[in-house]
Amino acid sequence: MADKIELSLVIPVYNEEESLVFLQDEIAKAMKPLSLKYEVIYVDDGSTDSSLDILRKLSGRYANVKVISFMENCGQSAAFYAGFRQARGGWIATLDADLQNPPSEISKLLEFKNEADFITGIRTRRKDSFLRKVSSKIARVSRYFILGDTTRDIGCSLRIFKKKVIESIPFFRNFHRFFTLLAKDAGFKIKEVEVMHMSRRRGKSKYGTLKRAIEGVFDLFGVFWLRKRPIFYVKKNIDATHNGNAYFRDDL
Repeated sequence: MADKIELSLVIPVYNEEESLVFLQDEIAKAMKPLSLKYEVIYVDDGSTDSSLDILRKLSGRYANVKVISFMENCGQSAAFYAGFRQARGGWIATLDADLQNPPSEISKLLEFKNEADFITGIRTRRKDSFLRKVSSKIARVSRYFILGDTTRDIGCSLRIFKKKVIESIPFFRNFHRFFTLLAKDAGFKIKEVEVMHMSRRRGKSKYGTLKRAIEGVFDLFGVFWLRKRPIFYVKKNIDATHNGNAYFRDDL
């Protein structure tokens, strides 16, 4: 019987041809001393460069590498969701393909897996542009006042969580921006851990700050509305039997 997968790494990819080989090498190097049975799931989000060809070669070289490919660009949340559905590990890790969060930092989060259900990174000494830092600050403050979200770093994609988390939260376009809050709302214990943040060494960012900001405003109020409409019910206990068979009164 094959060893049970303990950790699934899910990595969205969009036009990252310059980073992928180095990324996979860094993952293999980081995971080796951990003695974990793991898999890597790359989700190609409709790349127009040679990313998919490189991923196919990597899957042929590494037995634990799986590749999912979209016909067109569907966005980071769709890529995460597709990867989660294929994940076999009891724990799932998410990571961007740009190497700004080194794979070696995964071990730092794993240290707390006995203390929490969902461990997310806080990027220290961020190596992003001034505009991106300012937009992140505005988003964080807005989320605090509108949603009561106290997550310190809403933009860090480096996180690990129990697989049961994805079975307990709603999924929608851009859910990844609210992932920690959704897990907290579902009753999971959250832990935030400082992680290293590096300058992008290869390629360039594929996401526009303005477009993300505009979408973020709509998403913010969408989540506010969603949280006001939970499904709630209380089941009654069995309170009688008839001819030896137990029955329930109306559940709702």
